[in-house]
Amino acid sequence: MDYAAQGIQLLIILFFLPAAIFKLIGHPHMRKEFARFHFPFWVARLAGTIELFACVMLMIGFSGNVWGLLGGLLLVGVMAGATWTNFAKRPPVFGWGTLVILLLCVGVSAWQLGSLDPACRTTVNHLTHCVTSAIGKGA
Repeated sequence: MDYAAQGIQLLIILFFLPAAIFKLIGHPHMRKEFARFHFPFWVARLAGTIELFACVMLMIGFSGNVWGLLGGLLLVGVMAGATWTNFAKRPPVFGWGTLVILLLCVGVSAWQLGSLDPACRTTVNHLTHCVTSAIGKGA
């Protein structure tokens, strides 16, 4: 395993775990931030739940299994929403910061995909092909 990628994965866990907990317990700062964006607080709780599950998956994923990939992809989804929100509703510097975090999550997901054993990687590629084919056919 690549130590640099593992280090980034650990930093992502250390970044998202407290943020998830703060969202789930309804910390005043999180309530203020989501109110500033005119989002109901259940959106924060949903994001916190996804972030918590993703962190657990990333912790399990240090052994190079599919859980790390799934955890990384969950965070990519959360960060895509956060990046859009920050670019649309705050000064650009906040958007660029969340974009960097999004790209780190994409990088960890790509590294996790590359570290899967060949049989698992084939299954993931097959599922991806099935989903994209179904979308292409309008199913």
